[in-house]
Amino acid sequence: MAWTIEAAFEDEAIERTEKTDEGYSFWLKGIPTEIRVVLSINPARGGCNFHLSHFIHTPKQIGPYRPSRPWGDDEAYALQLAVTAITQHYRDAVKAGIAPNADWLVENEFGI
Repeated sequence: MAWTIEAAFEDEAIERTEKTDEGYSFWLKGIPTEIRVVLSINPARGGCNFHLSHFIHTPKQIGPYRPSRPWGDDEAYALQLAVTAITQHYRDAVKAGIAPNADWLVENEFGI
């Protein structure tokens, strides 16, 4: 299956999206914080790296989720991985009956 930019944002957890100079931004339903995804070509390995402005830490998680593989074979797949790194945990918490909260988003202080 070929991933697309549009498909990366087809998620019930996402309220809105925006194209930026460095990549994309999106907002989760019930949380006003902008989550930025910066995309860059990886000249050594090929494919595309992604950088998230925030990690997610819902009450259902032991700690913030930090993707162990911050790259994809192409821009669309890297974006898909970045978005789902946030939305999968958001959906799990909401499904468990927990109301969305801006405190769930932890700023990525180290630029990882």
